[in-house]
Amino acid sequence: MNLEKLIRMAIDQGASDIHILIQDNLSYIKLRTSGKLSEESVITNGAILLNRIKILSNLNIAEARRVQEGMFAFEYGNQNYSIRVSIMCSDRGEKVALRILNPSLKLPLSELGLSEDALAVLTHSIQLKHGLILVCGATGSGKTTTLYSCLNEINDGSRSIFTIEDPVEIPTTGLYQFEPDLNLDIGTHDLLKAFMRQDPDVIMIGEIRDAKTADLAISAALTGHLVLATLHTNNALNVIHRCENWQVDYFALVSSLKLIIHQSMMFKADKAKPKFTFLQPNWEQQLPRDYSQLITQPDMWHHLEGTE
Repeated sequence: MNLEKLIRMAIDQGASDIHILIQDNLSYIKLRTSGKLSEESVITNGAILLNRIKILSNLNIAEARRVQEGMFAFEYGNQNYSIRVSIMCSDRGEKVALRILNPSLKLPLSELGLSEDALAVLTHSIQLKHGLILVCGATGSGKTTTLYSCLNEINDGSRSIFTIEDPVEIPTTGLYQFEPDLNLDIGTHDLLKAFMRQDPDVIMIGEIRDAKTADLAISAALTGHLVLATLHTNNALNVIHRCENWQVDYFALVSSLKLIIHQSMMFKADKAKPKFTFLQPNWEQQLPRDYSQLITQPDMWHHLEGTE
């Protein structure tokens, strides 16, 4: 089986990821479908398959020890897919993960599966001129889909929208999309600083991974920009724990925060269905005094189960 047949088979089965282990010229393959990994299958010509992936992704075919990441386009069934590639060296051989992204699947907000009240809250929040909106959840929970739905809703040409993604997953007309490039010493922090001189209205950060990025995102939200970003947390309130651990300036956070959305993916009858939980600040009149009050007092938040 060649790479093209493998990807077509994965798409036909509705897989989100393809896991490949290359060992002794064999390929050990698993597909992730509806959140679950399939049984392992084995095919020959593992080296050929690996080199094909590296060539399409513009990666170094001679490099077998360093982590390599890339992306390539794939067309099937009149649909254009982006295949995100990650390659690492394990004790058993090179391990490849392929994430299948369909750029044409840009859902309107009304089709995300939100309840009527949650949809109204989110629609109002993304129309604000400034502030911070955070979408959190595990890998594969649909955070990126939610962010793109928000951007598509406001991408009418009236606002300048900048994104930082690693990599750019869904190229979109009307957005200025950027990727960090560590080979050129251009990180997320550098891009965020540069954005401030580009007169942006809206900034989307694919993932906040450290305290420095969090500080810059909050600073942007406090200075007249709407900032949308994701974090990896197990629930909505863990966002506050994470910011406290990062020693993010407390009053800057509570002054800028407009909405936290936690998103997870449920699977029923092999069909994916997102589950949303909203936390909306409830301190219009007086800011809470510290992180402890935010974490321990439920009345600090408007809590909304946002699933349709």
